[in-house]
Amino acid sequence: MSVADRWRARHGRLWSIQRLARLDADQLEALVALARVVGREHVGIRRTAAGISEDALISPLASLRFGDHLVIGPKVTIGPYCAVWGGFEATTTVEAGAILAPGAVVVAGNHRTDGEGWVRELGFDEHDATIGEGSWIGANATIVGCRVGAGAVVAANAVVIEDIPDGAIAAGAPAHVVRMRSRENGVST
Repeated sequence: MSVADRWRARHGRLWSIQRLARLDADQLEALVALARVVGREHVGIRRTAAGISEDALISPLASLRFGDHLVIGPKVTIGPYCAVWGGFEATTTVEAGAILAPGAVVVAGNHRTDGEGWVRELGFDEHDATIGEGSWIGANATIVGCRVGAGAVVAANAVVIEDIPDGAIAAGAPAHVVRMRSRENGVST
């Protein structure tokens, strides 16, 4: 048996994918690396994290980290390229019916910036992050260690670093309340 035949026997599926997709070796290596990330940050965590509802709709391109500190409720939708990360001790919660549009980021803390030296060596400040029931987080919005109230709307590209009340519409960087949703929209203000 030739070296090529032994390789094909050992890596048959990859070789078939490479042939069907006409990938060169570098492209195949990148595809395998991507599959490992998806396996670690999506598939694996969905299997092991007890706080993730079975009927949450989570894109396979979303990044979920620190599964022991993640709570994702029923009927939640998490779009592609979202990052939903718990902390080492703080918890990130996405309550029932909330929607995270593509690219939204929800994290339970931030790097410290006071002091000299590399930021990565200054430590981390953690705070629980909560996305309230039935709220909507717009595309590419970032929520850092605070609460977005039930039924609230956060505009695309907003950066939320302080709590947003129930039923509010917030926009900007840093985000601020621009108005309250009306009762006709089903939210009591």
